[in-house]
Amino acid sequence: MTLERFIQLWTHRYHKYSHIFKARLLGYQARLHFAAVKRSLKKEQKLIAIIRTEHFGDIIAAEPISRHVRSRHPDAYIVWFVKPVFHELVDFNPAVNEVFQEFCVTQREVLLQGNVFDEVFQLQFRNNNHCDKCQVFIENPVAQQRQIDIFTYFNFGNLLEVFAKTAGLIAERATFPGDDQPQVYLQDSHRQKVDSLDLPQRFIVLHCRSNYAPKDWPADRWEQLITWLSEKYNYQIVEVGSASNLNVKTKSYRNLCGQLSILETAEVIRRANYFIGLDSGPSHLGNATGTYGIILMGSLNNFPDYNPYSGGYGRQENAVFVRRKGSPCAELSFDFVKEKVEAALGTSERKV
Repeated sequence: MTLERFIQLWTHRYHKYSHIFKARLLGYQARLHFAAVKRSLKKEQKLIAIIRTEHFGDIIAAEPISRHVRSRHPDAYIVWFVKPVFHELVDFNPAVNEVFQEFCVTQREVLLQGNVFDEVFQLQFRNNNHCDKCQVFIENPVAQQRQIDIFTYFNFGNLLEVFAKTAGLIAERATFPGDDQPQVYLQDSHRQKVDSLDLPQRFIVLHCRSNYAPKDWPADRWEQLITWLSEKYNYQIVEVGSASNLNVKTKSYRNLCGQLSILETAEVIRRANYFIGLDSGPSHLGNATGTYGIILMGSLNNFPDYNPYSGGYGRQENAVFVRRKGSPCAELSFDFVKEKVEAALGTSERKV
């Protein structure tokens, strides 16, 4: 073994075991914290954990579960487990008493081994119960028993129904029993931030790049679509997301990628006349804020025809899906998408 390789190996081991030590320490600290919370509750009050740590579209899709659990346990102290980067999606939820910002799954494993919670609803399965640094998986016995995993989950309904089933909240073939319209809880700070952007009165918001390449539509076709929209319609075009891969010159286009928090992005989408985007987190914001959605979708891995949404988008009361069954999103032609967008926008919106 070379000296360089030796240093690399022990540097990796140092970071790995330091991470594990910190995770376990934080787990024991969290166990003490929630034991104290439980002692402060009345005898009949339950301490309940809801675990949906990622991704932000999934957390939005799962939001109705918080209200459903609250309706079943009106006096409970409900804790939502989430990764720190997504905590704002849960911070202002009135159905949740506390947001637990999870360091990693090892911390959660140590915490839950203390049996401090009266009920634990896991809204995820093995594939998103993993820490790369610890090399640790946490199994969900309900999901295992129902054979819900990354290869099968959309066979069990939309995301809300899948999560409710992995938690054991509803039967394996049931539909969600409560209000299935997801919500986000926008605050004055989010509105004030968007006020400062001086957005136009009439605009279409676009989200053109997901965090999973098989869901994407090629950048050059997005550029074509933006040019066509700016020429044909009385709308400005505003792009949102973490980063843009477009090269757009038209004055009708504005790039806000990477400039906003998740809930600030939600407020931009709420103010838009239309949302045009992919099956990704911002489309769930569109569903939650009530903005009409035009969603570019394709087949996804083992699912040639799937619907991730509940509520207005899921029933296509407030959205249209642009798709060809069995074809990936990348194979949708510009003309096919243009035709669907044109039908959704209508002739009354065109420039004179």
